[in-house]
Amino acid sequence: MALFPLVGLVLGLFIAVLDIAYSRLFQANFSSALLLVSYIAMYGGFHLDGLVDTVDGLVGGRDREHALKIMKESTIGAIGLVTLVLLLLLKYAAIGSLSGDARIGGLILMPVIGRWTAVIMVYGSRYAREGAGLGKPFTEYVTKREVVVASLLTIVISWFTLKDIGLLIILATILLGLGMKQFFKNKIGGITGDILGFGGESSELLILMICVIKV
Repeated sequence: MALFPLVGLVLGLFIAVLDIAYSRLFQANFSSALLLVSYIAMYGGFHLDGLVDTVDGLVGGRDREHALKIMKESTIGAIGLVTLVLLLLLKYAAIGSLSGDARIGGLILMPVIGRWTAVIMVYGSRYAREGAGLGKPFTEYVTKREVVVASLLTIVISWFTLKDIGLLIILATILLGLGMKQFFKNKIGGITGDILGFGGESSELLILMICVIKV
């Protein structure tokens, strides 16, 4: 996880190159939509699945055990589907509202921040489920060293990408990540792989919104 931000940087640079290519081939709105589809295709929509499962569990769960059971089911609930649609609409609108250096910078930084958020959330958290799961190794083996390395990489990337706005995004992400971490600790006793996907998608939307507001 120490290198999660670098993985995000590779994705971000590829998205930025695609954006330049799409903008020369297509009309602006279609270009933004195609760019979002391309980004989701790059990581297989894995985080979106976590977002939907987490929302369904929070809304439909009577208690901790019931919420975790719902999150593990393969079906999708109405609230989860609505949340997914709204998230994609907001991302599309935010990307379409950006232009120039702010657009390129935001696109590069978006996957970096999304993956760094997972590092913030997983450090010091316990795995909420009994037995094995996708999120369990991260909660067991991530130490302060991984957090420091990942954070330094993200700060450097953010500064060179968006300067002062990048540092504002760093602060907002820390607050969001710690807030979600505490919320899920109180709600279900820890985190899961689905929750990490929820956190990543939430922080990606947050940084796009900050770019829209500040530019």
